[in-house]
Amino acid sequence: MENEIIGLITISMTVIGFITVWIKIGIDRGRQGEVLNRIERKSDKNEQDIAELKGETKNIQINIARHLGAVEAKIDFIRDTVTSLKGGRRAAEK
Repeated sequence: MENEIIGLITISMTVIGFITVWIKIGIDRGRQGEVLNRIERKSDKNEQDIAELKGETKNIQINIARHLGAVEAKIDFIRDTVTSLKGGRRAAEK
């Protein structure tokens, strides 16, 4: 009788332990799934941010090129003006 009770307790504890382990594994898988989903969302957001930054970089490059073109035109105008002034002085000196 005593051995049967000890046997039943042992079997019950084994079954409870086995069920507990499977529950723990299920909980861990659920947490792992949540972590993976969170990482995927962050990754997607980072990819969107990178795409936006690429667009902004392209706009900055276009603006810089536009400003450099304007500066170059002004420098050419100044060179032409200085050259014409030098030519006018030379003509006046002769």
